[in-house]
Amino acid sequence: MQTRWGDRTARRSDIVRAGLMLLEEQGLEALQMREVARRAGIALGTVYTYFPTKESLYSAMYTHRLTGFLSDVRAELDATNDFETIFVAVASRYRDMYVEFGRDLDILSLTRDESPVDEELLTAAGDVWAALRDVVEAAGARDPDLSLAALWSTITGLANQFTTVRHELHRFTWDETVRYTARLMARGLADERRV
Repeated sequence: MQTRWGDRTARRSDIVRAGLMLLEEQGLEALQMREVARRAGIALGTVYTYFPTKESLYSAMYTHRLTGFLSDVRAELDATNDFETIFVAVASRYRDMYVEFGRDLDILSLTRDESPVDEELLTAAGDVWAALRDVVEAAGARDPDLSLAALWSTITGLANQFTTVRHELHRFTWDETVRYTARLMARGLADERRV
């Protein structure tokens, strides 16, 4: 079904979806506004009325992915309060998103005030950060902010390790490594509660 003329919200969504499809299929280098317009079935000039730069489109696409990521994380939090299970789920979902966005734009860098990204992206990143902070706080972290920094660095490192050739440096699978890491993190938080 084609978007009705004048429906700006739907048209914007069409453009974001077209960009996401292109990014998934061919990577960031292929994200060209002309091709996004072609896939969205609109004129190039129309794309530029919604997104004046490729960076602004990329930001909207990342916001869309972060919102979906947060929805998945919240569903996991509703299903369990087991830290290891949550860690595995969050790390696995982030790994998939990292392939498209993490190498070029890290969520942690978005939480800084001097970051030149739009408000929607900052809000989405902040919402993800707050949800994960609640997880480490519930796990008993004495310093939730420091624990979250370590947790996020670990998740990002795992995603990088397994989405590049680095995973060939060892014989372990994603599942083995992420579950082992989750156990280590859970033990560390448990030890912190006893201190």
